[in-house]
Amino acid sequence: MGWLDMIILFCCCIIEVFILYDYFKNFFDIKVKKRCIKIICAGAVGVIYCVNILQNNLLNLVLIPVVLWIFVTLLFDAKLGFRFVYFSIAYIVMIAAEFLYIIFSNTTTVLLEKTGLIPVSEYFWQLLFIKFLNYIIFIILKQMSVKSKNKITNKLFWIYLCVSLSTLGTMLIIFYSGVDVGSNSVLKIIMTFFFVLMITGNMLLYYAFQKYAENLCENSMQQLEISYQKAEVERWTKIAEWNDNYNEIIHNISSYLKVIGQLAYEEKYEEICKVIEKINGQLNREDIIEFGNHKMLNVILSEYSYKAEKAGVGFDVYVEPGCILEHIPDIDLLTMLSNLLDNAILATSQEGNDSTIVVRIFMQKNGKMCIIKVVNDYQGDIKEFNGKLISTKKDAGIHGIGLVSVSKIAERNSGYFEYYLCDKKFNAVIVLSV
Repeated sequence: MGWLDMIILFCCCIIEVFILYDYFKNFFDIKVKKRCIKIICAGAVGVIYCVNILQNNLLNLVLIPVVLWIFVTLLFDAKLGFRFVYFSIAYIVMIAAEFLYIIFSNTTTVLLEKTGLIPVSEYFWQLLFIKFLNYIIFIILKQMSVKSKNKITNKLFWIYLCVSLSTLGTMLIIFYSGVDVGSNSVLKIIMTFFFVLMITGNMLLYYAFQKYAENLCENSMQQLEISYQKAEVERWTKIAEWNDNYNEIIHNISSYLKVIGQLAYEEKYEEICKVIEKINGQLNREDIIEFGNHKMLNVILSEYSYKAEKAGVGFDVYVEPGCILEHIPDIDLLTMLSNLLDNAILATSQEGNDSTIVVRIFMQKNGKMCIIKVVNDYQGDIKEFNGKLISTKKDAGIHGIGLVSVSKIAERNSGYFEYYLCDKKFNAVIVLSV
């Protein structure tokens, strides 16, 4: 085997591992840390390459699927049955592509029996065509599946498919149009180089479309969450207004009593009932605990104190006197706290055993920073990928962006958000610059 064959073969191993990785990532979560992904992928490429250069058909047929199966098992969190079905589909597609390559390169079974390997450097253009066709089949499978996580809109997909099919058609026509570069190796290298660029551009175009679709989806979910939070702000603002009017109502209660007394003296019982109903309506409000001097903060914490009590969870809150939060818009404060406290109540309520959510809001750096810290117990494993937590909730499409929203809002208000795990407790910290 020549050095050019070895280089091309190594590149093909990288492409195969990448295609399989991209395919499985579209359906299943990754269960290892980011740095381990590169190690496992590199190991899979190395092992497949070593098996191929041994030029043993039987060894290749047995070991390659085993290596690829171990690869997807180590990387992806999936049940055995689902993993086997998706792996079988992927491997059938990859094997079919290999047979197509044998046909297009006019490789005989006699040559394969003697060498165990196709001289890829002699048929590199055909190899590029087959690998790109393999890639197209995989993205079609991803787009057609209802379980796909990274689908793009059908309109964008058909636009991309037109570009890809045009590329495949152009390559196929050039292969079999009788073009002969002869012994001109420079022309052969130039043509091959531009074929590689054309295929790479096609692949990057698909991921650009996919990223665009993801951004549209994320923006839609964020707009939905913002609309919900605006409605909550309006509701809680009314609660705060009722709280302001409560003392006035109590102050005026003596007047109501005089009216009731006069109506009783006149035996106007129906009017008495109406006055009492009016008083009850005005007094029917949500109790607001005074945690600090910030009206909206008191409303939010009082609301979640009630929710925690209803869920059977302890709620320990301390707001340091003099905390400065007036520069934070109410909707931003509501969004950040509601996301953290919703997650905390959900996680802590699953723990039981008198678990408690601890909320601490205080100043640091001589009043230049306001710190909001929420600590809660959690059950099971917390999944993390690319530095972001992966939601384990059923409606992960909405809740999965919760902590991302907290981070973005904190940054928008000249602060930042971070979290850490310690002694089976999840610690969320928002730092806001004053």
